[in-house]
Amino acid sequence: MFFFFFFFTDETNSEKTVVDYDEAKWQASANKGEWSELYTLYKLLVDQNLFPIDKNQEISKRLRMPILSLLRHTDKDRCAEYRINDECNIVINANGHKVVEVGKNEFDKHASELFKAIIEGDDSSFEVPSLDDFRKQTFCPNIKCYSPKLPNGDKDKSDLYIVIHDAVTGQTPRLGFSIKSELGDPPTLLNATELTNFQYKLSRNLPQEKVDSINSMLFRGHADVQGRVKAILKEGVGLEFVTINPNKKGEHIFLENIILVDSSLPDILAHLLVMSCTEDTRLLDALTEKLSERNPLNFPMKVNKKYYEAKVKRFISDVALGLLPSQPWEASHQASGVLVVTESGEIDCYHVIYKSSLDDYLYHNLKFETGSTSKHGFGRIETGKDGNQYFTLNLQLRFLK
Repeated sequence: MFFFFFFFTDETNSEKTVVDYDEAKWQASANKGEWSELYTLYKLLVDQNLFPIDKNQEISKRLRMPILSLLRHTDKDRCAEYRINDECNIVINANGHKVVEVGKNEFDKHASELFKAIIEGDDSSFEVPSLDDFRKQTFCPNIKCYSPKLPNGDKDKSDLYIVIHDAVTGQTPRLGFSIKSELGDPPTLLNATELTNFQYKLSRNLPQEKVDSINSMLFRGHADVQGRVKAILKEGVGLEFVTINPNKKGEHIFLENIILVDSSLPDILAHLLVMSCTEDTRLLDALTEKLSERNPLNFPMKVNKKYYEAKVKRFISDVALGLLPSQPWEASHQASGVLVVTESGEIDCYHVIYKSSLDDYLYHNLKFETGSTSKHGFGRIETGKDGNQYFTLNLQLRFLK
């Protein structure tokens, strides 16, 4: 299953300096996720349509969005446009100059070949040498897409851009995609970093002997974060949420981003993180339902019982549509939806015009995951400068498949 996050952009096509693609660095091998990025380009040029999913609508009645062209960056100097002409063949322009026309049937043949190679490929990096000539012909020296920087300096999450024809408005917006693949390991929605560390204060200090015992707990040779949380709570000590890690400048960007989405979210996510260590499930939807039953934030819950679910859905949707822990969030979605390429190689499209379908898909297909404690610096009881003891948990969300 592939996941694409669409991004609107105001950037218009501008004339680029001609750069020789023969001089571009050649990537010979890649993992399944990276090969899937190239497969996505070829498959979309074959399908030439998107069909946004409405969970209440039959497949045959879905809205059709014709694809007019795709744009793919190789590096900061090289970008190729793949335009679908009236004969449904593909005219490839490298850096704004017409280069070659390739038949749709050629993309169909090589997309099928590549999909088969990905399915049969090793879990690690592998080559597909039979595709080399076609990659050169279609200006794809890189297997993995290059994501350029936006005008404001932020990194663009888009791997591909797509221009569609909107039959409703008559417009032809250019949308950006981030690509993730289920053909390899399940992708993450939110990656673990030090910026996603949640800090808790112990409700009372533990004796140093007990602290050392808890901090030394291991599971299969690694820090047993779940076991350590359970051990703390077993001592009758609570974990009181304090804050989320700031960046090196002392700015609490992720915390402020979450508050902008919903002022209750920091506390909700903090509760869910602890529960992901103590409950018998790590599924986001199941834990949110348990949290709703306990209602630690004391929402009224008389007429509307969806407080927790609605706020969590808003958060994961914003993450999918552009919110990052490292960049200030202005609550303006860069993205317009998620594309899912199924295990059969077909592409499902979750679009914001059917927002509830997008929200439900994310909500029911994510789980909490524990990242590297040594890399991201969490999972130990530490004594602060104020003499109180603190414990840190890390937030990472991964798709189920």
